[in-house]
Amino acid sequence: PSHSLMPTRGRGGPVSRGMRRSVFLAVLAALVVQAVSISFDLPSGKVKCFSEDVPENTLVVGDYKADIIPAGQNRMPVEVQVSDPMEKVLYTQDDVSTGRFAFTSSVAGDYIVCFHNKGLSEFQTQRRAMLDLKHGIDAKDYTQVMKSEHLTEVQFLLEQMQHRTAIIRDDFVNHKFREEKLRDTTEKTCSRVVWFALFTMCVVVVTGFFQSLHLQNFFKRKKII
Repeated sequence: PSHSLMPTRGRGGPVSRGMRRSVFLAVLAALVVQAVSISFDLPSGKVKCFSEDVPENTLVVGDYKADIIPAGQNRMPVEVQVSDPMEKVLYTQDDVSTGRFAFTSSVAGDYIVCFHNKGLSEFQTQRRAMLDLKHGIDAKDYTQVMKSEHLTEVQFLLEQMQHRTAIIRDDFVNHKFREEKLRDTTEKTCSRVVWFALFTMCVVVVTGFFQSLHLQNFFKRKKII
């Protein structure tokens, strides 16, 4: 979507070019949402998985937590496992209560986080769990950057907005690449379907021709025609 920002006037005079640029960057930053937080109930003996589409070379950070089992309930250890689009396990942890995982994506695609409640299913009990998954700009700790580089608050915000615009640009490039790849696949599929349809029609015509010849010879032998 495109945004048109017009200069406005207030009691202090016309809006400066730097302020308009900051507003424009803020609008662009609002377009990118790269964090998801979810709480869910995990029944005994069940597995729940969540996937997130992540671009290549992107930092991914996940915080998870499993509620403490109430006294008197059966033991329900929860296992957390993270795998990449090639089904390679990047992180696994058994009998968790709270923890964090972090990695940089090697390929673009769906990264899957699974929670497995290893409790006995016949007891019909469940455990509450939480997952807070961030990637890209939201996964970076800018407070540490601000302290290490001695940035002012304005410089810190501009730095963060600049990174967000870079991510938006990379997302546009990634979507364009996927669109081109999907279009090429669709065109190849359509071409194959057309050639298969032509081949099928040729087979039907040739089969009908030989069937008609066979029927003519049969009727002549029987002296029907």
